[in-house]
Amino acid sequence: MKAIITDLDGTILPQGENISTATINTLKQLGNHHVFRIIATGRTLFAARKFLPDDFPIDYLIFSSGTGIMRWQDKKILVSHHISRKETQDIADYLWNYNINFTIQQEIPDNHYFYYTDIYPKHTDFQRRVEKFQEFGTIIQNSAEIKTAASQIILILHPEQIKLIEKIKKELPGYSVLRSTSPFDYKAIWLEIYPRGINKGYTCRELLRMLHLSGEECAGIGNDYNDTDFLDICAQSYVVANAPEQLKACYKSVASDRNNGFTECVSKIWKLEL
Repeated sequence: MKAIITDLDGTILPQGENISTATINTLKQLGNHHVFRIIATGRTLFAARKFLPDDFPIDYLIFSSGTGIMRWQDKKILVSHHISRKETQDIADYLWNYNINFTIQQEIPDNHYFYYTDIYPKHTDFQRRVEKFQEFGTIIQNSAEIKTAASQIILILHPEQIKLIEKIKKELPGYSVLRSTSPFDYKAIWLEIYPRGINKGYTCRELLRMLHLSGEECAGIGNDYNDTDFLDICAQSYVVANAPEQLKACYKSVASDRNNGFTECVSKIWKLEL
């Protein structure tokens, strides 16, 4: 194993806590053994860097579920993927038919800036997200007000709207439509729309090719549905104990995010003294 890919929220970053000293020391040990350390997160670059200081011991950050790759040593963005402005406007017009507000994250590296709608009763998680990042948000009343390309579009579903996931997937075949769980309350169901083919797995493969590695030389650990895209390309894949039961039935499991499951995973694979 020459590389490890880990999710951030709910895997090495527990809700309401910081990344543990044990996890940081494990990442340092992996670096000492020349193992590539890759974080693949759904967070924007801005949001991820709030928890990852400049000297954090990783080699690459894949952010916004695969829309971008940053080389951590010099903070250079190596890859970025976008939905064109015209396509973004078309998707917005389509989504206006549903009783759901949505956000449109703007272009990398400034994809913490977003457009948002406020035309329906707000899901509590949507309201929390907009309020948390209010300084970066611009409300829109129609698609003509969208002035940039997009990195992703986010909807937050009520339980009775889950059936829309498959419907929207079928009706937007030219894009990646992914389910994930809110990094705010770890309960709300998010539906995210990305450029065609883009997900954590696609961009992890893209990075592994740059590093002249294959999935057979890589391990992965995650906690949520949108992690399966990279877990499935890795030779050894784990989920933490706080992952949904459906995922624990499909992958080997280790301790929870709060109990240093990442360190347990690494100790099983590399047999390091941690």
